[in-house]
Amino acid sequence: MSNSERRKFLKSGLALSAFSMLPAFISAQAVTGKTGAEQATPTFPARLIKGDTIAIMGMAGAMRDPKILSGFIQIMEQQGFNVSVGQTVNKTYGYLSGSDEERANEFNDFVANSNVKAILFIKGGWGCGRVLDKIDYPQLKKNPKIILGFSDMTSLLNAIYQKTGLITFHGPVGNSSWEKFSLNSFQDIVCRGGDSFQKPELPQLQLFSTWQNGKATGELIGGNLTVFCSLLGTPYWPSCAGKILFLEETHEEPYRIDRMLNSLRLAGVFDEVSGIIFGQFNDCNAEKPLESFTLEEVVRHQLKGYSFPVIWGAPIGHVKNKWTLPIGVKALMDADGLSVKLMQPAVS
Repeated sequence: MSNSERRKFLKSGLALSAFSMLPAFISAQAVTGKTGAEQATPTFPARLIKGDTIAIMGMAGAMRDPKILSGFIQIMEQQGFNVSVGQTVNKTYGYLSGSDEERANEFNDFVANSNVKAILFIKGGWGCGRVLDKIDYPQLKKNPKIILGFSDMTSLLNAIYQKTGLITFHGPVGNSSWEKFSLNSFQDIVCRGGDSFQKPELPQLQLFSTWQNGKATGELIGGNLTVFCSLLGTPYWPSCAGKILFLEETHEEPYRIDRMLNSLRLAGVFDEVSGIIFGQFNDCNAEKPLESFTLEEVVRHQLKGYSFPVIWGAPIGHVKNKWTLPIGVKALMDADGLSVKLMQPAVS
């Protein structure tokens, strides 16, 4: 799905949800980005070991190239995992990989299946937000497992963490590169129970650098900026109080980045977080540069007056080399040393 289409879908979906939830929105002080829901006690899924079964399914956009699936299966099998492929991977329902009911039911079935130790997704796009109210959250609490993805999965990952306390994982999907850097981070965090993240070895779109000095501790929260903002005012919005927020984006012009960061600022998010890690902002340049601020300028505008530490250009997002970040795990970020270290393993 093109980025302009995604924005149209998000805009229409947000408008409908805003009208349908208006009384709850007001009574729960959603104007400040808070829903009033208490954060559930953290639950750590079991680490993956060789011989475990991984489910692959479609939760967002439809897969158009069958080579994506075969390549993904091969990568997972090479790591020693058994693979169970859901029917949604090969379904097409408009721009979605199956109807809302088909995708939600398949996800819930994989959750209930005790033999499945992890659920991974074939690709992003748009669609997770449509099924957040159809997920069996009580079953996830009874049968916790690794849930991993990024981009559109941002809404699902954060909703699950908010509703159940289950640690979820922001990392590659089926059509990601899965080269050495990304694969090593995946293995280290979900298989070995590692606590640190490798600094990027290759040049990136945005330079990995310190934007604001200092150290911060807090649970990791965040993901794709557009999708994360779409949760504002819903029951699936996670508390950002004391959290380390990480954000990434792709194919959005600076004025749109400005608008979304402004929404977070006005919602009080920047008043609550302990630090921010900006990932890669892929192709987020102005169509008319002479009539626009740059990406860096609008970010600095929105952060003006805040003193928390800020890291810029981390390997997170729509790029070849990416970290697997556990949402909900307490971490220490050192902006001066450009390091992020988990204060406990993300898996049991």
